[in-house]
Formats: sequence, structure tokens, C-alpha cells
Amino acid sequence: MSVRPIAWLHGNLGFGGGEKVLIEQIKALAPRGAPMDVLTVAASGPQDLVADVRAASPLVRDVHPVDGTTALSRILRRRRYEAVFTCWSLRAYRAVACLRWTPWVGRPVVIETAHERYDYAFLDHRQRRRRQVDFWVCMHDFRERVVAAFDVPLERVAVTRPLFASLLPTDTPRTREAGRRLRASLGIPAGALVVGYAGRLSGNKGLHHVIPMVARAAAGGLDVHLVVAGRRSLMTPEHGRALDEAIAAASAPGAALAGRLHLLGALPDVHPVYGASDVVVLLSHVEGLFPLMLVEAMGHGVPVVTTDVGGIGGCLADVRDAAVVEKIPDDARDPTPEVLTAFERRLHAVLCDPGERARLGDAGRRRVETLVGENDFHGDTRAAYDRALSLGRMRR
Repeated sequence: MSVRPIAWLHGNLGFGGGEKVLIEQIKALAPRGAPMDVLTVAASGPQDLVADVRAASPLVRDVHPVDGTTALSRILRRRRYEAVFTCWSLRAYRAVACLRWTPWVGRPVVIETAHERYDYAFLDHRQRRRRQVDFWVCMHDFRERVVAAFDVPLERVAVTRPLFASLLPTDTPRTREAGRRLRASLGIPAGALVVGYAGRLSGNKGLHHVIPMVARAAAGGLDVHLVVAGRRSLMTPEHGRALDEAIAAASAPGAALAGRLHLLGALPDVHPVYGASDVVVLLSHVEGLFPLMLVEAMGHGVPVVTTDVGGIGGCLADVRDAAVVEKIPDDARDPTPEVLTAFERRLHAVLCDPGERARLGDAGRRRVETLVGENDFHGDTRAAYDRALSLGRMRR
């Protein structure tokens, strides 16, 4: 008897932590021997990671965007998937719902990958998630929130923490050399300080706050540069304007960061940014468990300054592993002026203290190695998938 295929219905394949989770889910489920397809439902979205998805397993047979609900529902009917993974996609839920009107077509088990626990992550337009999702896989433990929001039994919610071995660097000396080359190409002197950022330029990441902070440090006499890798994504008009204004002010002739703000855009390999950085910074107001940027930077021994939102505060301890600034409250709104002031002070203190940077870098590297070593994302994913199949479709 042939093994029925599995599909992922995802927004796009741009660089990001959610897409890294998708790739690791493919690796985790490869031992089942099922063919696997990845269909991106935001047809105009970036496709940076197509090659990485295909490289995750030889069982991956089809990776491409699908334009429209009708086209997606046709694929679902024709291929008769055992299960489909979704991730907050109205088009995916609508396409699954269409199957109930098709005779003799078995509906797949729908497994939702949930990354965050903030209010917006539990929105349910026309109750489509409540009606179509059969099983939830949370990236950290907010199971009770899912149960309350969507009225599902606790047994239909699992936790798989996205900390996996592929996040840890394999050649830090090579990364440092690549960082030196990147600094030279940008005209950054060997003795200058570099604040690094490597991630999506989205509203929640706080880059519009970081830029003026680094500018004030430069104006105060620090020989500091800001290196930013990533493309714009999920910007509200307010955040977009704030980022544009911060960039324009920092880059204006005579401004403190003129010639010191380096916007690299989306890169296929961001590790040279870590190799070039003295500090990596993330002033986020909403996150999942542990942002990819922080795990990768700390794995290379680069100290980080961050907020404690999402699961960060449960993974890191301030002073012990990193400079972790408390955000009160931990919600999806911009940080208060008090939080911004505290963050700027911590960033400035770390930049000015090479001994503390070295200590935090070593401690951070040990911490992420411990977290990854204690975790079994692949095993937990397989266990969650088996439980989802055994429970089957949820009758509503």
C-alpha cells in the first residue's frame, strides 16, 4: 500500500524563523517515507528558500506558489494528502473547506503550526481556523490559550520547541573571517564597533528605535557602525514611516551615522553579519519562542542585547547569558519610553565594555548549545504528527 503524501500550505519561502521551522518539520517527518509538497499560498511572496526546502529531504517532490483558492483546492482534491500543515493562512483554510463539497474525497488532517501567543495570533476570521484545524503544534507552551480560543481538547495541542542542531554554527573561524571581509568591503575600520541585525525588517523588530540609539552613541564619540541585513516584511504604515524617517535622519549629510549605516538587503547567507558584529541587537515587541537571529548570533559567540518578549525570557537570563531588557507589559505593542531608555543604556554599556562583551559571548554560546542539546524538535514533531493522525479529523 502506498504512503499518502503530506503538504505544507505556507505563506511564502522568504528568509525567516517560521520557514526554518517548516524545513525542520520536513526533516523530522522524512523517516515516514511519505512524498512531501510545499505550496506557498501568497503567490507573489519571496521564494528564497526553495533550494533549502528541496535539500531537506529527497522525498520533497513539489515546491511552488499556488495562485488562488480554487487552484489550491484542486491540488488538495487530486493529491489526497494524509495531512496538511497550515500556518495562519485564510486561503489554506478556505481550500480545505472546499473539500467537503467534493464527493469521495477524504479530507486531510489539518495541523496548524502556531508560533506566537499574542492576541493577533488567535484571530479567527469567520471561525475558519476553529472549523478547519484538527490539531495544533505550538512552538512554545501556550496550549491553554489555544484550548480557550478555539475550544479544542487539550489532547489536540502539542508543543515542539524550535531549537534544533542545524541552528548551531559548524565553522565559527570561517564566519569570523567572512565577517572581516564584510567589514572591509563596507569600509569599516578594524577597530570600530559594529552593531549587527540580521532578520526581517518588520514592525515588531524595533529597528526604527535601534537606529537613533546607535546614532546617539556615535554622536557621543563611539566609533560605531550599524549593519542591517534583511528585507521589509509585515510593516504597518506607522512602522514603515518610522523606519523610513529613522534611516533618512541617520543617513543625512553630517548626521552621526552618515556612512555608518549599512543596509545590505536580503542575503542568502547572513553569517558574515554575525562574524562582523561586536553586538547583535533585537528590540522586539513580539516574538515566538527564541528568534533565529539570537540563536545564530549566540552560537557564534556574539553577545546580544534583546527584550524578554515571547519565549526569550524563558530561554535567557539577564546578565547570565545576554543583556535582556524587561518589556512591561509583554504584549504586541511598541515598548514604552522607559523600556527604550533601559534598552539604550544596556546597549551602550555593552558596547563600551570589551570584557563584558567577551563574557556574554562565551556565556551565550554555552547557553544555546545547552538549550539545543536538551531539546528534541524532530522527535517531538514526529510524536505530535502521530497523535494528530491517531485522533483524526475533529468533528464539529
